[in-house]
Amino acid sequence: MARGPSSKAGSVSAAANTAQKLSEEINILKSHLEAWKDKRSRPGVYREVYKEAKKFLSPESPGKAYKTWFYNYG
Repeated sequence: MARGPSSKAGSVSAAANTAQKLSEEINILKSHLEAWKDKRSRPGVYREVYKEAKKFLSPESPGKAYKTWFYNYG
């Protein structure tokens, strides 16, 4: 069964939307990277990142992913 052009366009726009959200989420993480490097401020950094990135979160636990990102890039 052949798919119509609308199904492909829908998947492309969904992929573009996901890529845009991921880009915005990474920008939020990058903006807090310097504060993360100061070990005393790390708990506050988690709270701030979580507040700002809340709209991008997936249902899975974001805490571990954010912590891993900070350790990899910080």
